[in-house]
Amino acid sequence: MRKFLLSTIVAGIVSGAGAANADNAFISIMGGPTFAPALSLNGGHAGTDTGFNGGLRLGYGLDDWNLSGFTVDADTFFDQSHFTGTFARLRSASFMGDLMYHLNTGSPFGIYGGAGLGAVNTNYESPTVGGSSTVFGWQAIGGVDYKFSPQTSLFTEYRYQNAHDANAGLPGIGNTSNNLSVGFKFNL
Repeated sequence: MRKFLLSTIVAGIVSGAGAANADNAFISIMGGPTFAPALSLNGGHAGTDTGFNGGLRLGYGLDDWNLSGFTVDADTFFDQSHFTGTFARLRSASFMGDLMYHLNTGSPFGIYGGAGLGAVNTNYESPTVGGSSTVFGWQAIGGVDYKFSPQTSLFTEYRYQNAHDANAGLPGIGNTSNNLSVGFKFNL
């Protein structure tokens, strides 16, 4: 029920915003390395190798609502890492609603940051056990961008994502990840 409610709220914000003025809408695509900080497993910690990530973001600028610099975004994000020295891997897929702030620097370079809430599906696979679970999660995002045309920007961002007590095949998996992504933002 929470997933349905969150999805409905985010869809309403994005679609309502799009109806107001399509000039403020944008879409972003990204990908890069994932660094997982010693994933918790049954109260202990297991190290992971560097993995990968990819994502898609749809957003809308709130300038028309007298909230200059703010955007609301809906994003979907995927990351995967292997546990060090094993065949076990941890995959994560999320759907988040974000509130972001973009600092106007008066130049083609920009700085932004924000946070999001949503659903995170964690999938644990090993040769002997596996499973998946969807739980509430959150994320913090910060980045820099460069606008090289009126419609297109290149960006690099850091994303910390957290989903406690995923219980994906094993009890007590704490799914956190550090993600560095490079991508393109296209104004619609």
